Amino acid sequence: MADQKDPQAKKPAQVTNSADAGGHRAAGVRPGNEHAPAPSGTEDKSPQVVARRRQRYMIGSRTAPFIAAGQSEAFLARLEFMDGVQIVRKLRPRAAAAFPSEFAPAQDIVVAQMDEHLGESLRQHAPPHVIVEVDAPLSNPDLPALEPLGWQLRGRVMPHPRSPREIRFRVIGAGDRPLENTTVNLFGPGFPTQASTDAAGQATVYTFATDATDIQALYLRPAADHWEHYVQNPSLHFDRVNVIRLRQLWAKSANAERPHGWGKRVMQFDRSSAEWSGVGIKIGVIDSGCDTSHPSLRHVVHGADLTRVGDSEGWRTDELGHGTHCAGIIAGAVVPGADFAGCAPGAELHVFKVVPRGYCSDLIEALDICIDRRLDVVQIDVYAERYSELVAQKIGAVHRLGMTCVMGAGNSGGPVQFPASVPGVLTVGAVGRLGEYPPDTRHAQRALPQIVPDHGLFSTYFSSWGPQVAVCAPGVAIVSSVPGGGHAAWDGSCMAASHVTGLAALLLSRHPALQINNHAGPLEQRAAVLLDLIRSASMPLIHADPNRVGAGMPELARVPSMDQMLTTYGLRPGAADWTPSAVPSHLADPQAVIRRQLQAAGVLV
Repeated sequence: MADQKDPQAKKPAQVTNSADAGGHRAAGVRPGNEHAPAPSGTEDKSPQVVARRRQRYMIGSRTAPFIAAGQSEAFLARLEFMDGVQIVRKLRPRAAAAFPSEFAPAQDIVVAQMDEHLGESLRQHAPPHVIVEVDAPLSNPDLPALEPLGWQLRGRVMPHPRSPREIRFRVIGAGDRPLENTTVNLFGPGFPTQASTDAAGQATVYTFATDATDIQALYLRPAADHWEHYVQNPSLHFDRVNVIRLRQLWAKSANAERPHGWGKRVMQFDRSSAEWSGVGIKIGVIDSGCDTSHPSLRHVVHGADLTRVGDSEGWRTDELGHGTHCAGIIAGAVVPGADFAGCAPGAELHVFKVVPRGYCSDLIEALDICIDRRLDVVQIDVYAERYSELVAQKIGAVHRLGMTCVMGAGNSGGPVQFPASVPGVLTVGAVGRLGEYPPDTRHAQRALPQIVPDHGLFSTYFSSWGPQVAVCAPGVAIVSSVPGGGHAAWDGSCMAASHVTGLAALLLSRHPALQINNHAGPLEQRAAVLLDLIRSASMPLIHADPNRVGAGMPELARVPSMDQMLTTYGLRPGAADWTPSAVPSHLADPQAVIRRQLQAAGVLV
């Protein structure tokens, strides 16, 4: 009777993008375009007024010991009968039957669109066991923002409009070959402007500068195989073409050896034998996709596109290039003619495309697939501007099931970004090293103003910081694969995280007691032990702020042997030999690891 009197229960909400048991969207609907079409014969011919679009919300259950399973089912069911609520999709954990409910709760999440006022009212009046939150868009960090050079490079609106002027460029590489798809950026009056070069290597940029002295900076980002070019206060000409020659990344060779960039060398991957390849370990990469036509990534065959509908192979298209770059660092294969190889080329990659056009709900679905496939390590390369309790709950479930989530701290230069700030995530800061790049690049502008020690490693201004940072890794001028078959040198904390993900794969492949099928103890302890191993194998960077570099730089040669692990952790494959009580109590305390290493080095008493 109460349901019949409910004024909210007028008619079923229109479901434009329902999901099956696995959380898949219905065919023909693209996320972000879920607005219902106008009824036939009622097309509005009047001018359209720009208004605020309806907001996406996620509605799910809060997991807590005092909350019984299924308490939120009635609330979620009522959403379909509420006026103004448009159901977009339903997420149902596909791995619910494979694990105990306390590890992976079988709770649905409803994604709906509604007016912000209705959404806020729903959030405020929801019962304590129900979460109502904005389904925030995901962003990919790509390259860090331009280094801070003062007020003159900030975007400024012109007080008096005037016609823009054009500056012409021609970009060439080795042998005066024109370089296509090179992005030319000018920073001057008004907002920064840019253009891309054509097949002839030519581009025209329009600017509000009155003369060349108004241009404060010029930045060129090539598509592949060349170093970028950056110069402050450039000498440019309005009356003729400005020719710029870019340096080649490397000279091609015919050998088939396993090459290493500076990041892998400083972490001592070059000292490992060919047996250290990550064979048998499954890694998830949640990013922008992966160009599997690249010679170094043709062995990647597992993936899913969570941003498109009806395109099972959409994950092989990488519009941003970020996922291809990170995948190459982690598991790029050795290819003759390219001085490049991944950290763990024998590992099995599973690529999940969630950007562009993705939301937090897509990240939750990707993590649920990782649980279902029982992956060993999951690298998350996307961020959200809003905190999501539902995302944090899913990451917690991944951690409790013994899987390690690795994330870069972020490229904002501020506090650690979400979800890298979630407990249980192995958060990585980015560092660089002097001399690993030409001086006329943005790579040379990444260092914080501080004393750089003899080894040349420095903290970066763009890498996010905070007590959540566990370790640091190379993240400046990192050469890796990009779409189209080439290579490029990029900066970012995700590049640093990719090195640590590769290291984690090597550790798991060489320590049978940590492999998910052999591990006989509590699954959550497996992820904690792996995190402690990586911290313990780190070289402290005494000159740097621990909030930026954590326990320091992991080095493969410092990883404990099986005998040392047995002594320290009591780890042996098999249930009979597992002794959880032997695991040290400092697993969750990165500062304890730092103190222990500094004492061993004689810095602290």
